[in-house]
Amino acid sequence: MIKSLGLALMTTVVEPAALGTETPAIVVTVESLPKPVVITNPSWKILPEATEADYPHLAAHLGIAGHVVVECKVSPEGVPDCETVSAVPEGLGFEDTAIAVAERGRLHPRTVDGAAVESQIRLSLPFFPSENDIRPTTEWNGPAPTNANLIAGLVAAQAWGPTLAASDQAVWGLNQLSPDRAQVVQQWISEMYIGSTNAKLLGRAFAMVLAKRGHATMPAEPPQDWAEWSSDLSLAVNNLYSYEANYGPLKQRYCARYDCGPAPAAR
Repeated sequence: MIKSLGLALMTTVVEPAALGTETPAIVVTVESLPKPVVITNPSWKILPEATEADYPHLAAHLGIAGHVVVECKVSPEGVPDCETVSAVPEGLGFEDTAIAVAERGRLHPRTVDGAAVESQIRLSLPFFPSENDIRPTTEWNGPAPTNANLIAGLVAAQAWGPTLAASDQAVWGLNQLSPDRAQVVQQWISEMYIGSTNAKLLGRAFAMVLAKRGHATMPAEPPQDWAEWSSDLSLAVNNLYSYEANYGPLKQRYCARYDCGPAPAAR
């Protein structure tokens, strides 16, 4: 076989006639090579986008970074269907978040000779926590609390702290944990009174509100302007907030019992 310029030259020897003396004739037939297959790999039509709300809530509170690898089947319509290959750390909710983010994207599908076919892609999704210790934009302008205010504030913190801390599983992201792990973490939160702050800081915040409102102790019943009290309490808490004082101890507990992965790398 002789190959030249994309053609295959097939040589066939034809035997001469019996008892003849002529030189054997050579007949050359030409066949075209198969047409090459044209393949295009999938590419993004709509990039998957993450928002701050996507970050697993407990990991965000504790300042824990994550990294997830997902593998996705891409349909001929360009729709990804993903599953987790690996996640670091495991069990904090990064797995489901990564899948949800990846599946928001849409792709131009893989094609073979112009026809769309199913394909597979692998994605690596890093997660970086935002800065935790952010100071409030509005400063507190109330008077300094008295000793009576401070004592009443601590009493209120003891009574209200566990409810404020553990009342909403969604806020803490406990619904993103396994039931056993969620139960352990919720118990820690209740023990430490750290809904928005720890017990000592929450008591100080109550005392600041009492001083501003001109009360020595907490009212027995919620006053008519309770919405304003609640707003003042949030502002007082934000002015006292400190990541190390509020969530540092909880992070130490969590990471001593469960994997928190490596420290966040530079972005």
